[in-house]
Amino acid sequence: MNRWIAILRPVNGVMGIAATWISAFIAVGFGISAYLVPVSIGSAIVFMVTSGGNIFNDYLDIETDRMNHPQRPLPKGEIKKENALAAGILLFLVSPILSFIFISFISLAVVAAAEIVLLLYEIRTKHLGLTGNLSVSVLVGLIFIFGGISVNSVSRMVLLFFMAVLANLSREVIKDIEDMEGDVDRMTFPKSHGLKSARIVASVSVLSAIAVSLVPYLLSIFGIEYLIAVLVADATFIASLLLMPGNVSRSQNVSKLAMIFGLASFAIGGLF
Repeated sequence: MNRWIAILRPVNGVMGIAATWISAFIAVGFGISAYLVPVSIGSAIVFMVTSGGNIFNDYLDIETDRMNHPQRPLPKGEIKKENALAAGILLFLVSPILSFIFISFISLAVVAAAEIVLLLYEIRTKHLGLTGNLSVSVLVGLIFIFGGISVNSVSRMVLLFFMAVLANLSREVIKDIEDMEGDVDRMTFPKSHGLKSARIVASVSVLSAIAVSLVPYLLSIFGIEYLIAVLVADATFIASLLLMPGNVSRSQNVSKLAMIFGLASFAIGGLF
């Protein structure tokens, strides 16, 4: 694999592109055809910010990666540290400029806020347990807000933002439960507060996400088609909780599937 593709770790960026387009579609439906340029630029910005974050992660964690991820380009010496830093800075500088030129000043503010949260995570909050989990979850939720901003329609995205934050917070905690033995350089929430407390936080987060998921139907924002689809997502979320005590790895995979179902249910709501 090309060393620069490897350091960008583009899978997360591609998922961010998809989430931007889907959230824009949820906001305006087939009216998205009038916003092809800002949504295209917006999805590219999400990819660049995500990729820049991955570069900063590798730059700051190069010493621990020599042991944990020796195959990555920086520990292997395939990319110089100063070149990686320059690439990350360039991506972080270009992204808000493009958002201001092609979308709006509000989008610039959201991009800048996302970059600040991401940098703080890499420097500080990822070592603070639940605060780090919440930081990552807010970043996931901001993608949907950004998608709405790109089509000048944010109202529906607010509920999706909270649903995404709560659902992802649960998944982040479940992942930390799964990685307890391997997280030697991080004091995660499960390590500092124990498995019982971690499972309670994960469960409360999922149940809160389920409660939020019902609000669009109860407020008549979406119809019965959305309700049927979101109940499938909610059932999958509950399944992830039931699996958590016995099979943490499977629980977090099912949680990821539930998030995909939840996103699809909002898309279905936008169609009808």
